[in-house]
Amino acid sequence: MEPMMWSDEYSVGVEVIDEQHKHFFDIASRISQDALKPSLTKEGLEGLLGELGDYALYHLDTEEKYFDTLHYEEADAHKKAHDEFRETVGAYLEQIKDKDDEGARKFAQDIALYAADWLKAHILTVDKRYTKFFHEHGLS
Repeated sequence: MEPMMWSDEYSVGVEVIDEQHKHFFDIASRISQDALKPSLTKEGLEGLLGELGDYALYHLDTEEKYFDTLHYEEADAHKKAHDEFRETVGAYLEQIKDKDDEGARKFAQDIALYAADWLKAHILTVDKRYTKFFHEHGLS
């Protein structure tokens, strides 16, 4: 997997959220690159994937707090997409426990690719819909 590179097309025009998206990209890229290293053990990969999961929860919670505070009209559908991501990543974190080191490295690459693809599509098709609403409510 090529490292995820931030570009302005992913900006939602809200600085705190853009910064979180950039960090999310960085974690997914680091996982995909580190998973190629034969010296990285399953335990090391579990740590990286735990970081991805924890950061995803933190970021998704940030967006959802804005939704609730500002009474964003598309909040329910958006939260549903977040919940599906949370469930998928949680399932991946459970599945990696059954892998050996080599299997875990391959699996970690798959997870990083899933997270990267999901984030790109989610920003461009779902997150972008709140930009105008957030700006109208003073977030930039």
